[in-house]
Amino acid sequence: MMDIKTFLDNFHEHVCCPVCKTRFTNPKQLPCLHSFCLHCLQRIQQTSGIRGTISCPECRRNFTIPGNGDLNAFPTNFRVNSLLDALPVTECNTSGIKCGNCEKTSGESAYCFTCCSFWCGDCLPLHNGLRSNKEHHVLALKDFRDEDFESILKQPTLCGKHEKKKLKFFCQECKIVICNACALTDHEGHAKILLEDAAKERKSIVNAAIESKKRRAQKVMTRTSKIDEYCVSIQKQAARVKSEVQQFADSFIAAIEAQKNHMFDEVENKVRESLQLLGEQRHEIEQDVKMQETEIGKIEMIVKRSTNAQIIELHEFLDKIVQEKAEEEDSGNSDIEHVMAFVFKGNEKLSDDLKFQHIGCFEPSITKTIPKDSSAEGKGIREGTVGLKAEIVVTTRNTHRQQCHQESDCVTLEIETREGRDSAIKPQIQDNKDGTYKINYFAKEIGTCQASVKVNGEHVRGSPFEVLVKRRQFIPVLSFGEQGSGAGMLSKPWGVAVNDKDEIAVSETGNHRVQIFTSNGTHLRSFGKNGNQQGEFNFPAGIAFHDNKIIVADVRNHRVQLFSDEGHYLNQFGGKGSRDHQLQHPHSLSIDSDGNIIVADHGSKLIKIFSLGGRFLRSIGTEGSFSFPIHCIQHDNYLIVSDRGDHCIKVFNREGEFLYKFGNKGNGDGEFDQPCCLSVDRTGHLLVCDTLNDRVQVFKLSGEFVTKFGVRELLRPLSTAFLSDGKIIVTEFNNHRVQIFE
Repeated sequence: MMDIKTFLDNFHEHVCCPVCKTRFTNPKQLPCLHSFCLHCLQRIQQTSGIRGTISCPECRRNFTIPGNGDLNAFPTNFRVNSLLDALPVTECNTSGIKCGNCEKTSGESAYCFTCCSFWCGDCLPLHNGLRSNKEHHVLALKDFRDEDFESILKQPTLCGKHEKKKLKFFCQECKIVICNACALTDHEGHAKILLEDAAKERKSIVNAAIESKKRRAQKVMTRTSKIDEYCVSIQKQAARVKSEVQQFADSFIAAIEAQKNHMFDEVENKVRESLQLLGEQRHEIEQDVKMQETEIGKIEMIVKRSTNAQIIELHEFLDKIVQEKAEEEDSGNSDIEHVMAFVFKGNEKLSDDLKFQHIGCFEPSITKTIPKDSSAEGKGIREGTVGLKAEIVVTTRNTHRQQCHQESDCVTLEIETREGRDSAIKPQIQDNKDGTYKINYFAKEIGTCQASVKVNGEHVRGSPFEVLVKRRQFIPVLSFGEQGSGAGMLSKPWGVAVNDKDEIAVSETGNHRVQIFTSNGTHLRSFGKNGNQQGEFNFPAGIAFHDNKIIVADVRNHRVQLFSDEGHYLNQFGGKGSRDHQLQHPHSLSIDSDGNIIVADHGSKLIKIFSLGGRFLRSIGTEGSFSFPIHCIQHDNYLIVSDRGDHCIKVFNREGEFLYKFGNKGNGDGEFDQPCCLSVDRTGHLLVCDTLNDRVQVFKLSGEFVTKFGVRELLRPLSTAFLSDGKIIVTEFNNHRVQIFE
């Protein structure tokens, strides 16, 4: 606590109201311990237009006004009143002090610590002349010291109802401080204790609370020191990880460089072999040419010098020579062409893996917390979330609950938005069997809306509720899978799909199979293995459920395979090639509203649409439309395509006409680094797996960014799907697992 001198230097700060900036008049103290003039609080309440509550001008907390809503019921700040009583002492040198007897202002005054009043020089002899005042302690103001001023502040507080009466008792029934007169009149028969005893008891309680707070503060400070230690540790770990990454990357680069040099050596050896062979062939050809030139010279000489009879006589010899030369001309280039036919063929599997895998992964330790339900009993909620369940808990009378035969008969919910009633929102009502109902609904936009709740046709107390809808938040609630090849284990999971029984199908590019799980991650069955026969896979990626069938994009077999929901092979279509009905590395697929299969065909850089039987229907995109189309879904009248190569989302109409695109390469909100699979939730928001940014971004269909999640929880997310309760399933390629978000 500051010393009295410092306190006196800043005295005026303690006696001025923070609102009107003048000296307090009738200071009232709010539960937050901030004090204001009564008339200032009255003006604030009148301006707010809200009855029964008051907002503190300092800390903005809201408080219920006690009693019948009269602000005067708030306790008076007696300490401020004591300061106001002592204020004249600090101003005596400039403005003088008003005498408590004659009310004349004088600079030469004295203060009676017994009467608790000021006396001017004229009235002071009268005061001192009274026999009853003989023992009073009187001190001239000019002789005041700091401790004398502090004595004024410790003067006993006087009763506001009975003037000059000291407050002496605490009424335990009315919970107020009273004087002797009050004890004999208004509080006669009430249980009372001495003010000193009540204050002592209260001080004991407060001091215990203070000590408890000090202990908690000390614990917090201990935690801050731990945080400092963690910060230092994290920096050290980061330096170590960077060093390890650098070493690993250097070794990786060195290995690639060594393989590159090895390939260069092979090429040089091939070139030397080919050049040597060609040199030998050149020498042979030159020798042959010389011999032929000699023969040609002889023949020319014969033709030139021989008579007609001699030429006819040699016709068989000459015919044989002509025939041999024709045969030599027909076969002259075959050996040369054979020698020149060598090319480089890259490792296609390694190339594909490098597109989705990195040299390693960073695995920070994540502390997960369980979210608390946002609810209020009988009063609605203040906050909801766009696209996620907002919750209201309603308390009803037991008779209401017992009269209900079905939830829909008992509780109804109506949502009013800025544009009016939102008929698209379908609330889910849960009877808690304890007189309360939990009402979940999906808000569609950010802002304020009204939730009207009725039970048996009657509004619940407090309804309609005002709901402030904020941006949605996503919380991981479950994960399953770990790297391996056993049942329930995963290796590089890609696609995910959910059927009407909330069974989750996951395609594994590492194990070349499909596994089926329950909604809580329990393994049910699996099918497929590495190969190119019916029912086998080579890098199965995109997957979908439709009409009791499981449809899988078999990437490196350049086909789409169809299975029963139990995993039995049914049919296939595609095959490697550039014709309409053929495919080249089809990575993902989806089902449109007509039950057709939409295939993102990477090799042909087209979106191809097939019937469920595998008949080619049409394609989307022309030359240059896509760089690396990896997934396409239909929503309403739109076809939405993620182009991994162009790092953006492209939108077409159902006829295949380009409409617009959004996004570019980066890691900011609305930017992408190799976006992968898409999905649309029940509120019409588009979810994009932003793979190399390790997150899922959420957009309106116009391309407007809404929110994102998974920045600290996901590692190379590739695909999303939804359970019936709205939970979001995400596959993590590099974490070899599936995560579920709520």
